[in-house]
Order: sequence, then structure tokens, then C-alpha cells
Amino acid sequence: MIRYETTKLFYDKYLYKLGVDNPLGFIFRNKNFSHARTVIDDLQFKLEEKENLRYNFNMRHVDVVQEDLHDLKILLSELESTSNNMLRCEQRKIGIFSNDDTWLKHVSKKLNCISDFYEPADNTADLLLKNKNIIIKNTPFAYEFKVTLGGNSIDYNFYNWAKSNADKIRVSPGLMRRLAEKGYVSGKYLYLRDEKVLTLAMLFLSGNISRVDRIVIKQDVDK
Repeated sequence: MIRYETTKLFYDKYLYKLGVDNPLGFIFRNKNFSHARTVIDDLQFKLEEKENLRYNFNMRHVDVVQEDLHDLKILLSELESTSNNMLRCEQRKIGIFSNDDTWLKHVSKKLNCISDFYEPADNTADLLLKNKNIIIKNTPFAYEFKVTLGGNSIDYNFYNWAKSNADKIRVSPGLMRRLAEKGYVSGKYLYLRDEKVLTLAMLFLSGNISRVDRIVIKQDVDK
């Protein structure tokens, strides 16, 4: 299991994430536990009958081993026992998000295949929970704000301003091309040096900012 530091709340709410790898991780999508139980029960029956552990769906199939089935049963039991969490299922990858690190660590000890675990540093947990628009940086960073763009077209004047003020704004080459072409920028982001620059940028980007996050240097948290 690889450990990572949480530097930003997951989904504006959760401090911790447990990553699980299982060929049938997708059966937990949308927390449809009744469907997951049906799949697991079918696999258990095949195991007892000494048949191949295979799940057939949509003209495809997935083969699993006994250890995978064990993990599926543990996950179903644990996920049904509490609702204070969120799941993200992408094919065989499951992300379990929670603010209960004790429970997540308890679950991880029961499973065969854990991919990663995210938790915040001790001195940043409270800060992250109090402000969902905070990003922690472990090393000095020249910018105080991260701005995520919305879906509206951006005035070409902003492109000219960004191009002329490289000391105040950090924009990726790809985003600069899209700005020049007035292309689709929803979800793209840029960095601004300080609050004064943010105020100026907002004049250009009025109505096209979906999110503003403040960047905090980890070593400054306890000052």
C-alpha cells in the first residue's frame, strides 16, 4: 500500500481515502449493495460447486480468484455497516472516502489488495476541514490562488493580459492555446500570484470562474 498526504479535501468533505483494487470493484457503483450481494452470492455458489469464478455481464466476463471474492465480501459487509462515506468506482478501482480514519484502517487490514491510502498531516487536518477551498503545498509556491474556469467563453482581452503578465499568472501552454482560440475551458485552471492579481483577473473572467482555492504552504500553518 502506498501512502499519500491529503492536501485538499476530497469532494469538499473528506480527509481520507482508501484505494482498493479488485476486478469486480465496479459492482459497488452507486452503492447498489443489493446488486453487489447478488453477484457475490453467485460467485460463492460457484466456489462451493468448484466452478470457475466468473462474472458474466454485457456480453463480457470477468474472472476472479478466491482472494478477490474474499475482499468483495468484506467490502460489502463493511460498506453496509456505515453510511458516513462516499464511493467512487472506476472499473476495478474503488475509492472509499471518509472522515473516519480508524474505520478505513480497520477495513484495510482485512483486505488482500489495497492500492493506496490518503491522510492529512496532523497540523493541516483542522485547516482543511474548516475551509473546503484550501490547498496545502509542501514546498514554497509562488502563487496564492488557484482559479478553476467555468464553461463560458472568455474575452480575448484576458488572453492578451495573461500573455503580458507572466510574472503574475501561471497558465499552461495548452490552456493558453485554448484561450487564444476561444476554445472550451470548463474545468481548466490557472494560478494567480496574490489577492490583488485575483481581483484584477476577476474583472476579465467575470461569470466564468467556477472555483477559487487559496494555496497554503504547509510550514506556515502553525505560525
